[in-house]
Amino acid sequence: MREAARFRLLAALLPFGSIAAGLYLLHSAWCAILFYHSGILLILFLNGQLDILRCTFSGWNNFSGIGMTLLLFGNGPLFILLWPVISLQPDILSESLSNLGLSGISLWLFAAWYVTVHPILEEVFWRKYLLESSRRPALTDCAFAGYHVLVLILFLRLQWVLVSFLALTLTAWLWRELAMRYRGLAIPIVSHIAAGLSTLAAIFFLISP
Repeated sequence: MREAARFRLLAALLPFGSIAAGLYLLHSAWCAILFYHSGILLILFLNGQLDILRCTFSGWNNFSGIGMTLLLFGNGPLFILLWPVISLQPDILSESLSNLGLSGISLWLFAAWYVTVHPILEEVFWRKYLLESSRRPALTDCAFAGYHVLVLILFLRLQWVLVSFLALTLTAWLWRELAMRYRGLAIPIVSHIAAGLSTLAAIFFLISP
């Protein structure tokens, strides 16, 4: 049991290493996300748990699912509204993304990957494989929010990185609660897709000429 717990702790560090290597060493958003996703699949394979991918769209509830989806879809408009205040350099978002290999067709392909493959693998990893039964915010919720900090500090002012960390911790906790309550990942995945779509729509709006 102790070895399993240690392995799960190390697994929670996977995105930190992936983001650090991809964004800070290789300056590539594609490398970061592919390292991350490959690591998830490898961890599930080594633990004989690839079968949990089958539970991805079970556990839907209309009231909770639609409510969570609409709530997180509001992320994009809020992002646009606050961008001049929260951004480190509001006028060079397009250049910053380009420096990470995200421009032209690469950006569009990344966006497609981000709202299809990414939400499924991430929810399986965090809200199933690393699921904690605590009804209170847990260490894994903080770890989920924490790895995003490595991305956000490239774009946002420090105080807003902290605000984002707290918001992401709360979101992770709500997703975990919903996954446990309805015994499936449908609500976390669908609302995660909505959040991603909304965020990307905001980004494309902000970088449009």
